[in-house]
Amino acid sequence: MHAGAAAGPPRLGNAERVRLVAHCNDKAPLEENRQQVLLELTDTSSTAERSGLDLVAVLDVSGSMRGWKLEKLKTAMKFVISKLSPIDRLSIVSFSTEAKRLFHLRSMTEATKAELTDMVENRLNASGSTNMEAGLETGLKVLGGRQHKGGRRVAAIVLMSDGQQGPGDATVVPIDDDVGAVYTFGFGADQDSKVLEAIARNSHGGTFYDVGDGESLAVHFSQIMAGLLSVVVQDLQLTVWETTGHSRIDDNRVDAGCYPKDTDNRARSVTVTFGYLYSGEVRKVMVDLLLPAVQRDTQGRVYYSPRDRLRCFIRRTGSASPYAKTLEVKAELVRRRHSKILEEASGMNEDLHGARRKLLEAQVALDAEPSSHPLFAILKAELEKLLTLTTWKELLACLLASVRSHLTQRYAGRHDVSVRIFATERMETYMDQASKFEEDPDKLPPSVDDDVQAEAEMVKRTWVPQRSPEQRGTSRIWAGSRERSSSGWAWATVLACTALAVGVILAGVAVFAVYLLYRPSMPYLAVSDAHLERLEYGQDGAIDYLQASITVLAVNNNSKTDASFSSMDLVLGFHGADVALLRAQPFVVPRESSLPLLYRVVSAGRALDAAGMQAMDEALKAGVVPFDLFGKARTRWKVGVFANLRFWMRISCRLRFFFPSNGTVMPTDRDKCRSR
Repeated sequence: MHAGAAAGPPRLGNAERVRLVAHCNDKAPLEENRQQVLLELTDTSSTAERSGLDLVAVLDVSGSMRGWKLEKLKTAMKFVISKLSPIDRLSIVSFSTEAKRLFHLRSMTEATKAELTDMVENRLNASGSTNMEAGLETGLKVLGGRQHKGGRRVAAIVLMSDGQQGPGDATVVPIDDDVGAVYTFGFGADQDSKVLEAIARNSHGGTFYDVGDGESLAVHFSQIMAGLLSVVVQDLQLTVWETTGHSRIDDNRVDAGCYPKDTDNRARSVTVTFGYLYSGEVRKVMVDLLLPAVQRDTQGRVYYSPRDRLRCFIRRTGSASPYAKTLEVKAELVRRRHSKILEEASGMNEDLHGARRKLLEAQVALDAEPSSHPLFAILKAELEKLLTLTTWKELLACLLASVRSHLTQRYAGRHDVSVRIFATERMETYMDQASKFEEDPDKLPPSVDDDVQAEAEMVKRTWVPQRSPEQRGTSRIWAGSRERSSSGWAWATVLACTALAVGVILAGVAVFAVYLLYRPSMPYLAVSDAHLERLEYGQDGAIDYLQASITVLAVNNNSKTDASFSSMDLVLGFHGADVALLRAQPFVVPRESSLPLLYRVVSAGRALDAAGMQAMDEALKAGVVPFDLFGKARTRWKVGVFANLRFWMRISCRLRFFFPSNGTVMPTDRDKCRSR
């Protein structure tokens, strides 16, 4: 298989600015089999090379925006204005019953920025209905009617609405690729998330942001600005070719999310068109290769050819497993499976409980993954966020934003900014700036030019100059007076300190080696079984009665000595409230054995605070009630020929019970609940 990346224009998007890497198995079986290759494109350009931005803000100023919503919108727009530089142009379109172009597309000089800020403060007034179609059409006309489109300028529309669309249908408005992507923001519980997501989907690379009631619009707007003000690659394309006689592909076996593909049957190639790429962004494409059967071992290797083409070679050998996958390939497959489940949940047609069951299935599938790839923690956080939403409209909006984000492999806010998948470093910086601006709007954030300069200074500080071979082969000799030379005592002190440091290092290495050698046989605690038998939750926000059974296993794998436990104190809690205390008298676990400690937990009259009551309500609606088990135990244990050691072992985990269905705990929770 061959893969090549190309981008335009020459000044901004040279292919050498995009790093192309392949992740695949280094060997495959002799018989016919399928192999999955992950192609990863990463931008490595400097943001100093960004192109100018033509941005149109299409803003809902209908009657429902009156009050704090309109104030948050004004703050967000003032943040946007403050970030732009003279090479950028901005236009503002408002819509309610009708759409109006309040400000022509103009270069953001300091004078223009002051004029525009005053207009935002005094001319954005809320009234009327929500004619989203008229607002979108007006914004598209602004970009379509530009007289100066040269220099490969970036064009985009940000559209914000807090309600249901009135007359017309914005989802059928055609969006030409020449006018750029449309990024939509749904604000509050009454937003029409299906319409807003569809508008973003109709554009090339557009995303949908779900903004909850009371959240900062400035923070959400800052994320898209961080991207649009760092576009350094345009018209990015990836082409994948077959290697005749060695592999076969078809367009259905090239998974690039929502990005369009073009198949050339004569060239036996598939081309994916990505369009814009933000600074530091990554695009991943999964390619399924069908490898024909071969009769004998053949050698292969991976190398980069000139002009940024990548050839991926896989060794064919009889010892290879047909089921093997690299960690990166496995992680990306898990993410794509996760995205499909979210998409299925979003299509449950107002079936809140059905959608929750889908999400719990995804959670169980993630927990069952044996590896600990960092991506899995982010996906779990995304599911946990989704499971906290208690109404169908809230859940649907968050699901649509998440699915769109996964399909575009581009950050999109979903109800809050806690899930940061696909976010770039610039977005992290702008989020912090927007949060501070929200607190004090009189203190302007740095401009984009200031950001570029700060990033360049950071690169200079972290760049280590490389010496030439001639420099590496020479040294300088300094001559000085006798008084400045080192004395014998000084050298003796240096040698003594060096010897002491070496001794400490060797001792540390020895202790660490002993720890690694004996750690597998160290005693530990583990939850082997748990069942929530009864739970009565009162209207006053208290756990009136709880009955559960929890079995804690004390394990000693040492074949030479017993393990003594002098004390054990564990707490079962819910959202910060202690529900029950699990204790044990001193006991001994013989060598190579375990001792089950069965606890019949009974608790009554445990009051919860406001957050705890909300968490309990959400848990009971979802049918999964989480309890935290934490605490410590003191043990004595003999390590090899060394003296007896006394140490504390600690346990902290979450047990999620399916309740009231069967009261059992999730197997993954039980398996992970071990001391350390």
